[in-house]
Amino acid sequence: MEINFYKIQIGGNDLLLVNQINKKMDNPDLYPAFVRKICKRSKGVGANGVIFIYKGTEHPVKMSFFNSRGNKGIISYDAVLCTAKYVFDYGLAGSEYIAIESDFGVFTVDCIDSSNFRISLGEPGTEEGLSLTENTELDYSKELIIDGRSVSYTPVTLKDTGISIFSSIIQKNDKKEISRVFHILFKDKQYRTVFIKVYNNEQIELETYSYYYSRDNCFISAIAGVASVLNGFCERELTIYYKLDTLFFQWDKETNHVYITGQPSYVFSGSYYYEQSQ
Repeated sequence: MEINFYKIQIGGNDLLLVNQINKKMDNPDLYPAFVRKICKRSKGVGANGVIFIYKGTEHPVKMSFFNSRGNKGIISYDAVLCTAKYVFDYGLAGSEYIAIESDFGVFTVDCIDSSNFRISLGEPGTEEGLSLTENTELDYSKELIIDGRSVSYTPVTLKDTGISIFSSIIQKNDKKEISRVFHILFKDKQYRTVFIKVYNNEQIELETYSYYYSRDNCFISAIAGVASVLNGFCERELTIYYKLDTLFFQWDKETNHVYITGQPSYVFSGSYYYEQSQ
């Protein structure tokens, strides 16, 4: 069976989108095997996951997401914005906002224009579930001793928890070692570690050394933005540079919601032959 796809990237995260509205794979049980094959960078197309879109029940479109290992799980914000870009371009939903159904609820994306799409990641919180607010009198950082050296980090929770480390003088090999240690310590929780370089109060740059297959660069950017504000380095609206791409962060003071605006872009489109009897 010839399966048409679009390769879309955002923040350096490349994903494949397969439109199943009019032409479906006959056996959904084959999705995991299909995803593993098409995501391989040596013999397949190459991607970090596959988005499938279908006709929605209450809204025009429903989506599901499989990571490159073929595991169907919680949908990344990267995948939602890539889906919104496709849905907008092909006129499958409205032009001001797009509601996308999933097994995890409905995602709503604001269409700033034909290139920029904004999503709310909700209210930031602590590891203990308490709401986070900007307060210059509080210290939100924690300390961990790694190889005899104190490492200061700021945990922020938005759906999952991410750990932010400000890294202007930390070397690359040290960053990898710190990421490895945090991976071991928080393996069950799968915390993401991000290193932040602050340019000024409106611009930061990020690096990550992920040990997980669940990649979500919008999430990483959001927790880095919140940490930068909490530590007094930045304002509530930021430009974030990550993997040669740009994302825009906003932490709304009135609603306490965190927003990420991204510019999903097409890499290429094509078709992939997959034998459904495999």
